[in-house]
Amino acid sequence: MSTKNAIGLLALLAAAAACSSGDDVTGKPGTIQPPGHDGEDDGRIFDPPNTPPVKEARPPVGGVVVPPKKTAGPWPVADVVHYGRDQGLPDRVLGVGVDDAQNVYVIDDRAVYAARAGVGEFVRTDEGGQLDTGHTPYSVCGGGPGRVYVGYLTYEAAPEELSEEEKLLGDLDRFVLQPDGTLALEFHHRLQNSKAKWMDHTRLILDCARVVGGPNHGDLFVASNHGVTIIRGNDYADHRHVVWRDENGSQAIGYNWAINTDVHGNVLWAGHWKIGALPPPAPGLTGEDLEIWLDGDETPYLINTHPSHWSSEEEPDDMHAIAGDTVAGVVYVGSWGRGLARMTMSPRRWEDVPGTPDTHINSLELDPTDGRLWVGTRSAGLWRWNPATEQWQKHPLVPASTIHEIYLDTTVEPRAVYVATNEGLYVLRGD
Repeated sequence: MSTKNAIGLLALLAAAAACSSGDDVTGKPGTIQPPGHDGEDDGRIFDPPNTPPVKEARPPVGGVVVPPKKTAGPWPVADVVHYGRDQGLPDRVLGVGVDDAQNVYVIDDRAVYAARAGVGEFVRTDEGGQLDTGHTPYSVCGGGPGRVYVGYLTYEAAPEELSEEEKLLGDLDRFVLQPDGTLALEFHHRLQNSKAKWMDHTRLILDCARVVGGPNHGDLFVASNHGVTIIRGNDYADHRHVVWRDENGSQAIGYNWAINTDVHGNVLWAGHWKIGALPPPAPGLTGEDLEIWLDGDETPYLINTHPSHWSSEEEPDDMHAIAGDTVAGVVYVGSWGRGLARMTMSPRRWEDVPGTPDTHINSLELDPTDGRLWVGTRSAGLWRWNPATEQWQKHPLVPASTIHEIYLDTTVEPRAVYVATNEGLYVLRGD
């Protein structure tokens, strides 16, 4: 997901004390202003909060993906359907998610909107959970049937300066859909360092991605101001992050702006400086057993790098979108300012994608049905890139100029592409 009004983006430098994961930090964090920087604006409204050695990776989770039998689902199969003011949505739709029962959820910066499966009207919810505190909804993911996860922005502070009440702010709410279309809080996920529970570094949930299908179905990964966290049911393991060290040995962390999963359940994320990828924990692990995912020896990185053709490791690349297939060995990253790049994993090779229509990329999805890459830009609309032919195509049925998020649903046939824009929500079922 992308954002917001112009706020200077500072680097987050944390003390070099390492935790048991081998890549964590337990020192007092520095400060970053959340989304937006360099005087640029991607069209989203944002009222900023007051913000006071890589190991050899094991092979990614792979194998044969056997999808369940698919149906068209409850929604129209027209080439395009647009949902806007007449269907109860605001003009700016900042994020979109779909649950296991095909209910659809979107957010703006003040509320969550839900449409029950097959019902083309959205119902607004602006109370319950963190919505009651006035914190900004910033990320959304569908969950199990009738469930939706909503992540928020809040302020940052050193953990020792936060009260227990303040540590509840931000993080993630899980809502349950009511018969009238409104949402009721089911559970608040208070995400804190699993190895030092008093440390509340994970506060701003900038993006989320949920595994759909396969043995890890339902796992939720969230990207935050500090790292990446896995949520399984009500349990979680917090956190992993890719870092570099400055001349004093301090770890530079940075915001993690984008997160995605590949078709094998591996998680990929991108941020201010670097990108990372990890396999998921084994199915069935819960409670403290889930924390094996935090152990860098037990769960080494599949990817821990930066786009070396763009800059040095120390220079921010400000990556806000990522998609790929770690088994096939290809990853795409989109930057705010540098456009779109492709990384071949073995042998490692970075290159710009030629002809990228905008220097600011907000969202990416790799379509497993045809191998093409969906690209959401800040000012040039929705595009597809065909890696086989290296041809670009602007989608003719989505006139919006600003694409905030793309969500690809391959559980239905034909697959559905949900596009959150500055002109409402578009759903594409055709080619």
